[in-house]
Amino acid sequence: MKKIAMLNCLNSNKVCAGAACFTAFNKRIRSFERYKGMDVEVAAFMRCNGCGNDPDEDDGMKEKVERMKQEGVETVHVGLCTKNKEGVRCKNVARIMEMLEEEGIEVVDGTH
Repeated sequence: MKKIAMLNCLNSNKVCAGAACFTAFNKRIRSFERYKGMDVEVAAFMRCNGCGNDPDEDDGMKEKVERMKQEGVETVHVGLCTKNKEGVRCKNVARIMEMLEEEGIEVVDGTH
């Protein structure tokens, strides 16, 4: 079974229940279409550690990345909430994406 995770913005959790991400996954639409007909499990729904927290200096984020590896997560889908209205991704999330890739975890831009 393939294991995936989703990464979203901590601040977006003020208004986001994750419903659109999970709906897209469950229906295998948008960025999850690639999993049609496959046995896939969402192993984690992780968040960044907030604005102003440098991921390279954040032991909590390092622990989250390590946990993804321990759980056997192969791919992390990054939520739309990690970009501003102009489509520019948050620099902290961009660095987290790099950290995941450095550990051999595929990163996909987009969920729903």
